[in-house]
Amino acid sequence: MPEPQPNPQPVPQPVPPTPPTPPPSPAPEPEKSLLNQAPPEPEKKSLLNELPVSAPEGAPEKYEAFTAPDGYELDPGVVTEASTIFKEMGLTQKEAQQLVDFYAKKNLEAANAPVEFYKEMQDKWVAEIKADPEIGGKLDQVKTTVARAIDSLGDPKLANDFRAAMDMTGAGNNPAFIKAFYKLAQRVVEPSTPVSGSPRGTTGTPTSAASRLYPSLPSAGG
Repeated sequence: MPEPQPNPQPVPQPVPPTPPTPPPSPAPEPEKSLLNQAPPEPEKKSLLNELPVSAPEGAPEKYEAFTAPDGYELDPGVVTEASTIFKEMGLTQKEAQQLVDFYAKKNLEAANAPVEFYKEMQDKWVAEIKADPEIGGKLDQVKTTVARAIDSLGDPKLANDFRAAMDMTGAGNNPAFIKAFYKLAQRVVEPSTPVSGSPRGTTGTPTSAASRLYPSLPSAGG
């Protein structure tokens, strides 16, 4: 009878090492919106290609003579005061000149405003007198009568000065002045013609210009 064989002991097998667990993959970052995207960095330039940073020009040691528009003269005293202010503000020559131009422009506009108003007023008066139903159609006669009345003063210098005053002040274009002067002139150069407001049928030849203009004065007939 065979002898029983002993059970063989299992040979322990080497356990393979456990591989390390890989770290979890990072979650992808959300895409940034347009407003959150940083602007691209400018390309770095080499030393020779970098432009030098220029310092601000600032105020000069002394401003050059400022220019003024045609027909306008800068007051030297105002320029001196303004230059001090310009320098305290650190204005360049160009910036100071811009302020001078603005100042001169506004002064010219202010000076020309009365001239423009005067011209517009004269044009309005002339148009009004030409359209006047009483004397607008006989202006030549009116001017002749008025001229004769002025010449009847017997003083050529006074007559010339009076005409110059009418032109300078514009009174010679004013409808009320023209109509009133014409009525007075009629008393001087057309004494036989009844004047509005005079008794009908009043005629006769006054002895002097004063009596024609002021017939009610006691001394007018002398």
